[in-house]
Amino acid sequence: MGMVASLRGEGTPRTPRRTASPALVASWFVAAVLLASPGFLARGDEAPLKAGVARRVVTPPVRVPYLTSSAQATNAPFGGVHDDLHARALVLDGGRNSLALLTVDSIGYDNALLGPGRDFTRELRERVAAKTGLEPGSILLAASHTHSAPETIGLTPFRDVAGVPDWIESHLNDLVATVVEAWERRVPVRARFGSRRVDEVARYRRIVLKDGRLNRAGALPTPEQTAEPWALDEDLSVLYLETLDGHPHAVVLNYTAHPVIAMLLPPVSADYPGAATALVETQLPGAVCLFTQGAAGNINSRQVSTNFDDVGATGRRLGAAAMATIDALKTSPPTAIDALDVRSQVCELEGRPCPSVEEAARLAEAQPNDRNRRLARLARKLSEEPLRAEVQVMRLGPLTWVGLPGEPFVETGLALKKAGASFVVGYANGYLGYLPIRRAYDEGGYEADPGPWSRVGPGSAERLQEIAERLLQEIRRPAG
Repeated sequence: MGMVASLRGEGTPRTPRRTASPALVASWFVAAVLLASPGFLARGDEAPLKAGVARRVVTPPVRVPYLTSSAQATNAPFGGVHDDLHARALVLDGGRNSLALLTVDSIGYDNALLGPGRDFTRELRERVAAKTGLEPGSILLAASHTHSAPETIGLTPFRDVAGVPDWIESHLNDLVATVVEAWERRVPVRARFGSRRVDEVARYRRIVLKDGRLNRAGALPTPEQTAEPWALDEDLSVLYLETLDGHPHAVVLNYTAHPVIAMLLPPVSADYPGAATALVETQLPGAVCLFTQGAAGNINSRQVSTNFDDVGATGRRLGAAAMATIDALKTSPPTAIDALDVRSQVCELEGRPCPSVEEAARLAEAQPNDRNRRLARLARKLSEEPLRAEVQVMRLGPLTWVGLPGEPFVETGLALKKAGASFVVGYANGYLGYLPIRRAYDEGGYEADPGPWSRVGPGSAERLQEIAERLLQEIRRPAG
């Protein structure tokens, strides 16, 4: 429900002995209306929730390569542009605390992307903080994980391609500018939140069969054929922000399915998240729609590497569901926002058991099979920097975001939602590859096979989940 803030002290402006001027009376009236509005926060500093949004095209030159094979460490230049990539920023300002959510049509960001001794997320945050009132730790960077974007997750010799280092620097500048612009465009808003189940989009891609094989695509097996339970997260979570005069301002979506419908098709594309956000922005003129990807490490879209008709159809399905949710939310009271807060913890994860760089290189030279070549790549990747993982939890009143730096499995996402998370956001604040649940290491398969895409050791996902659950408890704890 909406919440009405009380005035400090006497509760109403004190009338002077002389007759008040019409302008002064009008200003009192405007203040009273704002204070009584559902979007006003019940807080000691009596500031309304403000939000700023910005959107920027970040489509790369087609010479910048995309990932063509993680297993073979290959990339290739794009073959044109089907639809533009965007960075979208939402800044939430409660007066005492401010938060920023930056979403990008990107496959993800390896923090080693800028080269030795530099950290992509840290530099982005520091540059934004230098130009705004945001604290560095209050900024969440989230990638949609579209595979039809530049190969920025560190699986190929991406930086060795001519012109790529300069493009990375320019791209970072664009991301910083997007958040700064959103900060500068803050206006009072009110918030509403809801969710809706959207089926026939996602597909579990690691169904364990009784004969030990993994069912990854095609027809779903029967329960009699299945050895382990599996589940999807088909909830489309929607945060809707409108200005105090009722105009649409921002939408944040959260859904869980790999955007791989356009994977390996040559043109640049934001895949289905781009089609979904475009539909919402078309139907809500003036609004910016941000898409956050869920715990999709073992969840595909139903169509993989098919065509752009499927991209559009899936995006429209999610976009229409978002609009239906928003229409329903408009008939209910706004969400009461009593606090903004952020908590985070950085931990160092254990890497996969792996020979040293020198030993792995000798083994790959002596026995040049796929496994040894992948181990050599893994060893080089693990040597770049420690596996530092940030778990970030943000709070907007009763709503919470949990950001995880890689590809969490859906089981982790569902557990965190059960623990109270409103949005579980993978591919956030860095990229550490897949974050498999413990049993997946025994089951094997691509996501759990040693390689630069699967860097962390068993137990890592459970450790991150434990940290996130604790931070969720802490952030809801009353102050004082």
